[in-house]
Amino acid sequence: MSKGTVGAGPRLVYFTGDSNGPAGTSAHEALMIIVPQFLGHGARSSRILEQYPDRAGLDAMVYGLVESREILVVGQNRLAGQLRQVLRAGEVPGWRLRELPAEQTPVHALYARLSARAANLVRQGSFVSAQEIAALPDEVLLEIRGLGQGALAEIRSALADPSLHEFTVVLTSPTDDLASHDPDPAGDGFAGRLRPELRYRYRDFLRGLAAADLPPASVDTILDSLAAEAVPPDDPVVGDILVAADALDLLAYYQNTHEVPHRSHQGW
Repeated sequence: MSKGTVGAGPRLVYFTGDSNGPAGTSAHEALMIIVPQFLGHGARSSRILEQYPDRAGLDAMVYGLVESREILVVGQNRLAGQLRQVLRAGEVPGWRLRELPAEQTPVHALYARLSARAANLVRQGSFVSAQEIAALPDEVLLEIRGLGQGALAEIRSALADPSLHEFTVVLTSPTDDLASHDPDPAGDGFAGRLRPELRYRYRDFLRGLAAADLPPASVDTILDSLAAEAVPPDDPVVGDILVAADALDLLAYYQNTHEVPHRSHQGW
């Protein structure tokens, strides 16, 4: 499939600041729709989300570094890999991929050096490594909801901690990241043993579990425990509050991790 095609199943939608809409069916289409938005005075980040008729798929964050005309793609899943491939191929005129070193520091090592509040703020960005955060200018980080100058200073100080280098590893590639694959319809995949809502809820945990050096029996026990969890029902009041606040990114995450009767996928 050319130009980062996602496949026959999902379509893509984007959430850029206060706007959202359809983003085609391929990484190339999504970038051609989203990247021009970074040139205005609006948001410099966008979340791209796969939507299947009956479930959520993968998502990836892209950040526009306007000064250098670079796009930073955050994440280590298939969708993120396709976005990077399109940018490396020069298929988005005037923009290139912000490359990061192969060896990076898992973001959890940074969280351990932050206050609980600052760590929770950073988690909104779906970062995988400390290097991804360090690559963003202050004005882009300040777009994260609730993140102010105090938290920014704390984050920059933690990023400068020399001990972070002790945790540097070669990050798992998207093709090897078992937790990033879509649930296998036959249920044979690593994450396919979980319902889509649980896979989405535990996506970061599954990514870490796939990389952990645990005996297969232990992994099976953990997955069996997660699979036994009930998916919480959607509360329409929560949805109404998020819609009224125009917090559509939060609404998407809430619905993708809850049982929503007669889920509707119209709109965008």
